Amino acid sequence: MSSRKRLDAIFSLTAARSAGIDSYESGSVPFVTSAEDNNGVVGYVKPLDGDLVFEGPSIAISGLGHATVHLRQFLPKGNGGDSLTVLTPRSPRRVEELVAAAAAFNATHKWRFSFGRKCSVGRLEQLELEWPLPSVAPTWRNETAVLKHLQDIVSVCLDSPTTRAATERDN
Repeated sequence: MSSRKRLDAIFSLTAARSAGIDSYESGSVPFVTSAEDNNGVVGYVKPLDGDLVFEGPSIAISGLGHATVHLRQFLPKGNGGDSLTVLTPRSPRRVEELVAAAAAFNATHKWRFSFGRKCSVGRLEQLELEWPLPSVAPTWRNETAVLKHLQDIVSVCLDSPTTRAATERDN
């Protein structure tokens, strides 16, 4: 049976800290913004000193309230009004739980945020989600095949020409 739980009880919430993408050299770390295409990734950068680089798995919520899941290292946009907030699970979570939590957030809370009312740690921490999410188990019956498919997708993304070129430049 599920009940409602505050986001700050499930996740540690941290505001992103970085410069704008134009401040970076090309690199291998995904730079995540409020963009909804490509899981928010708009380029691959070499982080600057003082940037807050996150290790997945975690959820990034844009200033406009769109949640995306990141399984590996990433640099979320952290300057100006479109800063992202990163949700790191307080206890280990399976990939499908994070995907379900991000989808539930988008369905339940995305409408709350706009250019006039940006998302922030203070506005997120008191929001609630159904937890545990009731639909996760029935949706993911063939968990092994689904996880392999997700891993294949991530591998293809990480093996893209853009990622390979960025990695080769850094090495």
